[in-house]
Amino acid sequence: MKRNKISIALDHAIPCLALDAGHTMQFIDGLPTTDDGLAFFISQLASLETKIYESKYTSINFAELVPINTQVPEYADNWDYISYDAVTLGKFIGSSADDLPKVSASANKTSVPIGYAGNAYDYSLDELRKSQAMRMPIDNIKAKAAFRGSQEHTQRVAYFGDSDRGMTGLFNNPNLAVDNSTTNWATATGQEIVNDMNSLLIKVWINSANVHLPSMLVLDSNRYATITSRRMDSGTDTVIAEFFMKNNLFTTTTGQPIRLAPRLQLVGAGAGGKDRMMAYELNDENLSMCNPIPWRSLAPQTKGLNIEIPCEYKLSGVEFRYPFSGAYRDHV
Repeated sequence: MKRNKISIALDHAIPCLALDAGHTMQFIDGLPTTDDGLAFFISQLASLETKIYESKYTSINFAELVPINTQVPEYADNWDYISYDAVTLGKFIGSSADDLPKVSASANKTSVPIGYAGNAYDYSLDELRKSQAMRMPIDNIKAKAAFRGSQEHTQRVAYFGDSDRGMTGLFNNPNLAVDNSTTNWATATGQEIVNDMNSLLIKVWINSANVHLPSMLVLDSNRYATITSRRMDSGTDTVIAEFFMKNNLFTTTTGQPIRLAPRLQLVGAGAGGKDRMMAYELNDENLSMCNPIPWRSLAPQTKGLNIEIPCEYKLSGVEFRYPFSGAYRDHV
């Protein structure tokens, strides 16, 4: 039987391998290879995840450091409270004395401003028609973003206030004393760093005549990372933070653990752009922030070809009722 020989002329033929009897195997440029086939097969197995990933933002954590007061009426534009100071003296007297020392008291009313705030989100009429026709729920991403925006605003006011509205913040409150550290943490030993943190606690305690014992120490994120990773002494497994948690003024006095918190917002928060450390006694008597109206969305309203959902909330800055209950320290 005679075999017919069919030859196909292909461009770019590149001989790569010589076989016996003078035969050759050629690889054709442009012709799909096994690797190409595997790549195509794998691509057909790939699928789009049903989960959509949102961008990550800085944590909303101001409520961990500031007690929130929600008891103020929604209509209030100011949050007022009264403080008083009484003066008295006792002394030895005779049985018929008429010069008994009398008690005197002075009262003072403080008014804290409350700001009315809000934002909005909307949907077009065309979006709503498509949603109704296809029986698909409307995307809630815009509503979540509006809530997130209100929380960002609230946290910014909680930490730094709003000078235009006379609101004070937690990290720059003019009622608290501030000093400068003489310890360079970059070159200091573990014990010197512990002494720097502990001395700020002692300062608040002494200056308040032992009335206020700081239970909270807030550090910038860089220094918090330092004390949680650097060893207290060479050759030991104890890090600085672990040693400080057991050997600080608050814990040795009360037997309770002190709270350490890192905040990125304290980087450059001090005078001249210095990093700041803060110590204070955390309770709702010493400091508070007013939030009469938490963020809430109102009834949808027609606006042009859109349906707009307005949102509102109310808040104040952070008020320190007792100036000696906390203090700041700016680092070199």
